[in-house]
Amino acid sequence: MAPIKRPSATLPDDSSDDESVASRTGQASSKKRRRTDDGRPHVREDVYSSEEERDRSRYYDGTPDSDEEAGYEQNATQAVRDKYREDAQNAPMDCGILESVHVINFMCHENYMFDLGPLINFICGKNGSGKSAILTAITLCLGGKASSTNRGQSLKSFIKEGKENASITVRIRNEGDGAYLPEVYGNTIMVERYFSRSGTSGFKLKSQQNKVVSVRKAELDEICDHFALQIDNPMNVLSQDSARQFIGSSSPADKYRFFVKGVQLEQLDQDYRIVEENLDNSESKLGQKQDDVKILKTKMEKAKQRLAMSDRHEGIRDRQRNFRRQLAWSQVEELERMAENYEVAIQDANRKIAGAEEVAAKLDQDYQAADQESTEATEAYHRAEEEVRKIEDEKKEAKAAQDEIMKGVRDAQADQRQLRESLKNNEAVIKARRREIEEEKERLAELDGGGAAVRLAQLEEAQANAAAAHRAYEEHQALRDGLEARIPEAQQECRERDQPLRAKRDDIERRQRDIENLSRDRNQQDGAFHVKMPALIRAIQNERSFAQPPVGPVGKYVRLLKPEWSSIIEKSFGQTLSSFIVTSKNDMNILNRVMNQVKCTCPIIIGNNYALDTTPNEPDQQFMTVLRILGIDHDLVRKQLVIQHGIEQTILIADMEEASEVLYGRDRPRNVKRCYTFDPNTKRRGLHLTYTRSGEASQDPIAEWNGAPRMRTDIEAQVRLREEALQQSRQQLNQLENALRSARDVLEKAKQAVTRHKRREAELKVSYQQADDEVERLQDAINQDSVEGGKLDVLKQALTEAEEAKALDEGSFQDAVVALDEKKRQLSAAKAELTRLDQEIAVLQTESKKKEAEAQRLSKRRATLLGDKNAAIVRIDDGKQDRASIQRESEQHQIKLADFIENATKVSPRINVDEGETYQSLKLKYEKLQRDLQRYDNQLRSTREQIALEAAQTEEAYRNGLQQMEDLERLGQALKNALITRRDRWAKFRSFISARAKAQFTYLLSERSFRGKLYADHKHKLLDIQVEPDITKRDGSGRGAKTLSGGEKSFSQICLLLSIWEAMGSPIRCLDEFDVYMDSVNRKMSIDLLISAARQSKGRQFILITPGSKSEIKLDSDIHAKELAPPERGQATISFDRV
Repeated sequence: MAPIKRPSATLPDDSSDDESVASRTGQASSKKRRRTDDGRPHVREDVYSSEEERDRSRYYDGTPDSDEEAGYEQNATQAVRDKYREDAQNAPMDCGILESVHVINFMCHENYMFDLGPLINFICGKNGSGKSAILTAITLCLGGKASSTNRGQSLKSFIKEGKENASITVRIRNEGDGAYLPEVYGNTIMVERYFSRSGTSGFKLKSQQNKVVSVRKAELDEICDHFALQIDNPMNVLSQDSARQFIGSSSPADKYRFFVKGVQLEQLDQDYRIVEENLDNSESKLGQKQDDVKILKTKMEKAKQRLAMSDRHEGIRDRQRNFRRQLAWSQVEELERMAENYEVAIQDANRKIAGAEEVAAKLDQDYQAADQESTEATEAYHRAEEEVRKIEDEKKEAKAAQDEIMKGVRDAQADQRQLRESLKNNEAVIKARRREIEEEKERLAELDGGGAAVRLAQLEEAQANAAAAHRAYEEHQALRDGLEARIPEAQQECRERDQPLRAKRDDIERRQRDIENLSRDRNQQDGAFHVKMPALIRAIQNERSFAQPPVGPVGKYVRLLKPEWSSIIEKSFGQTLSSFIVTSKNDMNILNRVMNQVKCTCPIIIGNNYALDTTPNEPDQQFMTVLRILGIDHDLVRKQLVIQHGIEQTILIADMEEASEVLYGRDRPRNVKRCYTFDPNTKRRGLHLTYTRSGEASQDPIAEWNGAPRMRTDIEAQVRLREEALQQSRQQLNQLENALRSARDVLEKAKQAVTRHKRREAELKVSYQQADDEVERLQDAINQDSVEGGKLDVLKQALTEAEEAKALDEGSFQDAVVALDEKKRQLSAAKAELTRLDQEIAVLQTESKKKEAEAQRLSKRRATLLGDKNAAIVRIDDGKQDRASIQRESEQHQIKLADFIENATKVSPRINVDEGETYQSLKLKYEKLQRDLQRYDNQLRSTREQIALEAAQTEEAYRNGLQQMEDLERLGQALKNALITRRDRWAKFRSFISARAKAQFTYLLSERSFRGKLYADHKHKLLDIQVEPDITKRDGSGRGAKTLSGGEKSFSQICLLLSIWEAMGSPIRCLDEFDVYMDSVNRKMSIDLLISAARQSKGRQFILITPGSKSEIKLDSDIHAKELAPPERGQATISFDRV
């Protein structure tokens, strides 16, 4: 917001111009001072010499006449009377006045805060109490120079003795409509200036919240300009020395100099004198310009004379210009005929390309169909192989079952033979027992007695015990075969467990080697390819006969963005990543030759540079495809991976169940041919999910890739994934070791069981032998008896047992016969099943071979169609290259034609070339005329064009110089008129200010019943006063200041100071020790006068310093007085009591 300007006096209407504004505000004057200080010519302090008066008279006619002066004084007197008749309440300003001053380590103050009232402030105190330090602090803090205070030449001199740094803070009110950036600073602007003995110093402009807003001195200048705080104005802030000089010993010239500086008239006068100097410089340059214009006019006239001489040969030049135009357009016509030939050639190339594209499209359709058929045939072959494997597995199971049945048959036959022998033995025993019974009966008939019966009973008991021991032995012995059979089974189990364990250990060693090699060769991708791949690449680079250099190996141009899919994608791509791509059959032959020379054979694919857009054929963005996780650096590589492996329609889903649900769910995903997913047990293997030709689900395993990664990928991630697989293999190894350990435990337990069985068998054998010995002992005792009647019963019992054993053996034999027949039947069925499986395997193998042959046939057909298609694409590319070559030549020709047309157009509009004329014939005629004109131009020493150009240039230079001279004359005259007007208004303004000061001075003297007058001699630059203290004298002319007493003189000078203050626009006035030469009566009257005048200066803030006491001041609501404590003599530091 712009500052509000408050004039201190009522001015006439015709004085409301720039000078009046400048005198009433500090903004314009301060800015003018900065311009002067920033580099304008220096103006002497004494600006009123007679020489300068003569210079000014050229631009200013004189001062206002006496009638105007009288009118100004009459108006000023009336304005002062009206002002003092008003009884309006004096109110402080909303902005621009000082609220407080806070000094730290400044002069004699260590830490002192001085609060200022908004209107009239008195700072009282004895000498040395630090009164003037407050005024000095205000001057320095608001941007004043140290030298202007007359208290020191540098900031260091103001730092309190014994301290290293000091600071001053002044608070400025910032309220109302005239506030400066209130949204930034708030209601108070805090200005802080800090400095130290080391020389560092600076400003901080803070807001009401004590937040630093700026540290620039320019910002402080803007604030002072905004509030019109004229700190450097010697009349606005009168230091102690300035006040003493002005009040005590100033001469009329000094008073006049104080006057013109205080009201800013001096600054305006300096600005006008700089304008005068610039006008003088302009007039000097104008004289030089006139001489230059005369020279230009002479040059122009001479050039026109030469041009007139040259125009006499214009007829020859017209014929030459006509030939020149025809020369230009004859070349254009020849080029246009050539352009038509290019268009015809391009049309022929387009027809050839269109025909080749139709053939390529047909071959592409055939290839797509063959590719689909080949894929389906291959999948059918894989399914047939899978069926053969399943039947072979069934055959293995059937063979194992047959072997088991055959073992049962042999066991049954052995049992049958054993039972047959047992029957024969039992029949022999029965016959023997019957014969013995008959013999015993005969013997018993002859014997008689009773002791034999007892021994017969004991014998029967011993025989029963022996039979029980024999049964226990036989039963225990029957378990031996089963226990011994467990040992081979356990040994077989150990062998079966040991084989995968060894394979797993080998797998772990291989994985460790892979990780070590991958870590060692992490920056060498060539290690994944053939050992001679670097040599092959160098040989390819050195071979210069390729139409287009081969691209390969393909893996070097592929970057895998998802390392976890590396093994599956490497395995599915197969040899494609090790292959090279060429764009022609000839390049393929060259590459084959190079490979044979290097002895590094790799697959070769023929591709083309035809653009392939897969966007319409890709699945939805929700699916991650192989194409989307690969960064492919070459279009040929990308195209071949799309053609060979359908990477744009192969999706990747980590979870197998989710993959099955996506692929085989209700809604078949769009543009998806197959899906790769991880094996549930390891991420190094995977599953290939796809569809058969009939749309059914198909699933094939993807083995682990055991080689180094051929695609560029994150090696650290690859190492991490392989370490995870290694860790998983180690876990599986632990499981296999545990399984082997368990199998060995089972074997050991079986062996221990056999050992325990043998030991128990020996024990049972001893038992039944002991029982047999007991039976033999009793039998011997009975034999010795004279009476052996019990033998018959024993024989009968033995006969019965033999008959029972025979019956038992007969039943067992019959069961064995039935079991053997059943086993033979099972064996026959097993053999029939094996025969059936062999026949089915033969049929499936025959079908598999047919499907394999079909798949190979379709694969060859697909490869043939692919080659035909690639060849067709090569022909298209060749045609396009030919067309592009023709188009480039045509474009270059068109550019050349356009350039010729442009150049011909510069020569002339298009014209028809005379019939029968050619470029060469026209050139000969043109050159003949050129030689004739050259001969004429040699006579003039220039060509016609040079002469015409010279004439035009000299005429233009003359007109420009003449125009510039006239512009300078008009500008100079306008500046003179403006300066005369401003000088006149400046003089009127000076007269008005002096008239107002005279009226104010007279009125202020009358406050003490003095009479007097203020004399201003503007011509001789003098300002003086005439004062008559004695009102009783009739003569009112008064006396000079030198004839007055000290108090009268000081009072008069204060009246003069107040008069000048009224003409100033700053919101604050500062005066230091104005009453130093006054007695108590004059001091009191002067104080009352200052208070009265201050109250009439509405809104102005006064800061007055007096060595008197606070008691001499009559306090009121608008008066703020503070008395500083007197210094204590001899003390180290001064203490200041706040009153």
